[in-house]
Amino acid sequence: MKKVLAVIGCVFVLASCTFVEPEFRGGESIQVGKIDGRDIQITAGAKIYNPNGYGIKIKPSTLDVYAGEEYIGKVHLDKKFKMKAKQETSIEAPMTATLAEGAMFRAIKLLNSDKITLRLSGKVKAGVLFVSKKFDVNETRTLDGLDLGLNFQ
Repeated sequence: MKKVLAVIGCVFVLASCTFVEPEFRGGESIQVGKIDGRDIQITAGAKIYNPNGYGIKIKPSTLDVYAGEEYIGKVHLDKKFKMKAKQETSIEAPMTATLAEGAMFRAIKLLNSDKITLRLSGKVKAGVLFVSKKFDVNETRTLDGLDLGLNFQ
């Protein structure tokens, strides 16, 4: 009986934990690696602050990518990474982008634009210990068309 009460108590404690979304703090970079058909290996770097009192693991997730209103494809986080509690973490996240049909031509056309609005949309899976939760992501960034900060390897 004591074990059952302990398990129920743990469930209530874990369920009552609040989660504050991490915030981007700049240092964003993109390195383009191997291009294989419609798949592109990318390493994205950023500084992210975790305001929570506990460390978080961001697990492999897939997001949709839009340039303006046009669907470009999907990007998949290939490896999980950890963020320490109440600290800013510099991450280098390996990703695989899978372009939609005809997206390469649309992307080349967009590079000639003065400004490009990129939007990532979908769910990201995050976890603490053995508890995981999916969070909605809808991040938008406006970049200079000719200066995207892309580094080709």
